[in-house]
Amino acid sequence: MDDAPMKLYPKSRRVGITYGTSYRSVTKCLRKRRHTQWVTSRDLLTAKEFVTDYVAMWAKAANVVARGLDGENVQVVDEEKGISAFIVEFENGSRVVSLSSTPEAFAGKGGDVLIDEADLHADSGKVIDMAMPCTTWGGQLEVVSALRVDGSPNTPFCRLVADVETGGNPQGWSYHKTTILDAVAEGFVEKINDVTGSAYSREEWLAMMKARSRNDAAWNSQYMIVPADDGGALLTYDLITGCEVADTGAIEPDGPLFLGMDIGRKHDRTVIVVTQRMADVFWTRKLRVLDRVPFRDQLNIFGEVLEDRRIRRACIDATGIGAMLAEEAQRLHGQYRVEAVVFTAAVKEDLATTMLTRFQDRQVRIPNDRELREDLHSIRKTVTAAGNIRYDADRDESGHADRFWAFALALHAGATSTGPVRGELCGATADASAAHGRGFFRPDHADDHAPTPGGWSY
Repeated sequence: MDDAPMKLYPKSRRVGITYGTSYRSVTKCLRKRRHTQWVTSRDLLTAKEFVTDYVAMWAKAANVVARGLDGENVQVVDEEKGISAFIVEFENGSRVVSLSSTPEAFAGKGGDVLIDEADLHADSGKVIDMAMPCTTWGGQLEVVSALRVDGSPNTPFCRLVADVETGGNPQGWSYHKTTILDAVAEGFVEKINDVTGSAYSREEWLAMMKARSRNDAAWNSQYMIVPADDGGALLTYDLITGCEVADTGAIEPDGPLFLGMDIGRKHDRTVIVVTQRMADVFWTRKLRVLDRVPFRDQLNIFGEVLEDRRIRRACIDATGIGAMLAEEAQRLHGQYRVEAVVFTAAVKEDLATTMLTRFQDRQVRIPNDRELREDLHSIRKTVTAAGNIRYDADRDESGHADRFWAFALALHAGATSTGPVRGELCGATADASAAHGRGFFRPDHADDHAPTPGGWSY
């Protein structure tokens, strides 16, 4: 019954919090005229069930007539983006609008917002960010969730919880929390006994449920709201911090340089990483993050970095939107100096396992930077139902593990390069050479052709 403008509620699984929040949503609609209660769930089926299983139950208990309790009142709430929602309309003009996880639906909208099972949303950070302005004119934001199955501490929801519990609550959330132990202390087992006809004691029921959990990590994340230390991350925090240094230093005169570039444009960042191999250790010499930079400017920046002739090899993301940029980079700077890497499942596995090995062997030195640390930690190794291995991360406001893949590409460049072995005509020089029938220039036969000024990648 908390009326605070911002409520944050981490909870155990199946202890009745959605039941309670749905009751509050309906009673607010009944007590206010022309009130809008937005509810966003993790998927379309759950959004419909919120209406048919919960709202309909409370409307019947209140003996009120409403349209849409069967889940058939589906209306378009954003024509431009094609977003539809299940809507319950009450006689006083109030309504419950239940939709799947769609951040854009809240743009320009007013009313109260309930984000149910926030940690399970595909883009939970963006959902929360887009819903926050709804509180500007007195609306209420409720963010409620159990933890996702891997219990990662790095999700936007878990970071909000950590900000409240250990970070001084800078955003001013009204904070509620119910672990399974809290629920049991408030009579949860007795309620289960009433409904199911069982006769468990509290101790017996807790022991049974813990025994059913796959392991302690599952019990802690699903019932005790304790994120796993690393949530299934490929690179644990210990591995990452073990390779951090206060100052990665400037480029040394000796030691080859290698570049990795992960491409983004609107949603993800473009990241350029330059490493220098000193003995068997790769030191970070440059780390540049480009946010929503036009491709033309990205190409120019890439060229400026590549002007350092000590960079032996550059590996650039050529997947999707990166294909054109990678092709142009090869034309301008040479296909033997610039390698276009297409991110297939096999390629990502090779890049990720190389990263893991380098960090395990402490053959990498990276700056002590929180955003970089969280980005490197965000990649998880998962196995699909078909048995295929995937290496991926959730997309959030910081990108899509862009720094991780840029570092992986830089390490790949270092692992595949044996130094400059060929020269080639590049850019305008290459175009002019082709037009005049000139062939490939080889350093060991430099006298075969009169050198054409400019444009050599050597």
